[in-house]
Amino acid sequence: MKHALAPALVLLTLSCGSPGDRAVAVYSAQYSDNSLPEEIALLNDVDFEPATLVAVAYDHVVARPTDGIDLELEGNVAQWFGDQDHTEFNGLFIVRWRDLPWDDWLDSSFGFGNGLSWATDDPLLEDKFHPETGATRLLWHIAVDIGVTLPWAPDWEILLRVHHRSGVFGTFDDVDGGSNAIGFGLRYHF
Repeated sequence: MKHALAPALVLLTLSCGSPGDRAVAVYSAQYSDNSLPEEIALLNDVDFEPATLVAVAYDHVVARPTDGIDLELEGNVAQWFGDQDHTEFNGLFIVRWRDLPWDDWLDSSFGFGNGLSWATDDPLLEDKFHPETGATRLLWHIAVDIGVTLPWAPDWEILLRVHHRSGVFGTFDDVDGGSNAIGFGLRYHF
């Protein structure tokens, strides 16, 4: 009986909420071993590897503590191509700021999320670039994105996203590394 409840709960979750409280995104990102806080966030030179992910994400707003802030849950599935070819399953809690100072000129949002990432195999490039600590399937997941609303299609956003996996300084199976993927996509709100 309890197994029959799972699909019903998923359908209930998908159907709840006001228009615009749900979103689906598709994005593609290129692998980089550059450090997220020290190089990528500071817009230093970023080097890319021949590995690309394609991800599909579902977001659901679970609360709005203020008019300009959404609290979201996201699940996404990412498939890697190129120098690594595993699949990732990621779940995140995201805080999204929708009321940004430049919204009168360019309607946009900024999201920062944390959660877990599970890979179907040990990621080859994480192991290659962090041989001293290796790689593991389960790591912490961080997503940082900026969405820009299309003026002629207000339900659509162009998305710039950093997709980050981290061992959180050895917290996950003594892994002291991780990976980043930087890319673009589209998000549709409904």
